[in-house]
Amino acid sequence: MSPTIDYDAPTPPYQQIAAEIIRDIEAGVLAVNRPIPSESALTQRWGVARDTARRAVRHLRELGYVYTVPQRGTYVAERGEDERQEG
Repeated sequence: MSPTIDYDAPTPPYQQIAAEIIRDIEAGVLAVNRPIPSESALTQRWGVARDTARRAVRHLRELGYVYTVPQRGTYVAERGEDERQEG
């Protein structure tokens, strides 16, 4: 079953996607230094525009959950205890 976006929610779609990825990171489904799904995979999984997927990844990067390696992909960042409590 594919996840769905609640377009009636006060939270923008890109933040809903980011929140789901954060849950996967915190649950250990996505491991540190391992790739997260590509923007293309996110667009297919969530049925959203590429820009929405791109904004979700940018939001995750701003929050410190991921880092991007040019020409390689985006990976789960190692977060310290202080960062986990803030995020």
